[in-house]
Amino acid sequence: MNKLFYQPVNLRKVILATVLIFLGLFGLLYGPTYLGIFSVALTSYLAFILVFGVPLTNHLFSKPIRPIKISLIYFPLNWVVSLAAGFILTYLLGWQLQGNLVTDHPSLLLIFTLPIMLLGEELFSLFFLSIFSSRFSLTVSSILSAIIFGLIHFSTYYNGNSFETLVHICLIQGSARLIFNQAAIKSNSLWTSWMVHVLFDFSSIVISILPQLFN
Repeated sequence: MNKLFYQPVNLRKVILATVLIFLGLFGLLYGPTYLGIFSVALTSYLAFILVFGVPLTNHLFSKPIRPIKISLIYFPLNWVVSLAAGFILTYLLGWQLQGNLVTDHPSLLLIFTLPIMLLGEELFSLFFLSIFSSRFSLTVSSILSAIIFGLIHFSTYYNGNSFETLVHICLIQGSARLIFNQAAIKSNSLWTSWMVHVLFDFSSIVISILPQLFN
């Protein structure tokens, strides 16, 4: 996967690919459910092919290096960072954070659809990471992709206060994206960041429904 970094890119293709990706995002947010499940994954994958071509795009799915070890590092790290950020915003600042209604009240169908949608989020984010790396260092590129990743969650976590929501998504979702990016970079494969992402979201769902099971 790391062969995608620091590649020269054509600006016109990048613009077209970005428009394509955001059409997929529009399909997720406003289209029918059956379309939204696949739209971001499909358009992000096509965006990679448009900018980098098929051979380089295939490196996204390289056999990961030490995927279990890396997942065991970054999965709990993401929980620690998320809990710490949530504690600061909720208990120290007294903000009322909006949860994710989809994962807080999951349906059985989510077991099958969530991994596909998270694959879309990984392709979406790693596309911008790869694009930015053509102009900036990998650290700066990861931060920029994390900001974009956070911003696309604005409507999901909007609590009625734009400033609080921006801080929330940049701090919690943005930090999570930095961790997912690092998992992908360290393992040289999208599959590891996807696995960490899936583990985190499913564990969040389990924690959210446990109180309901005992009531």
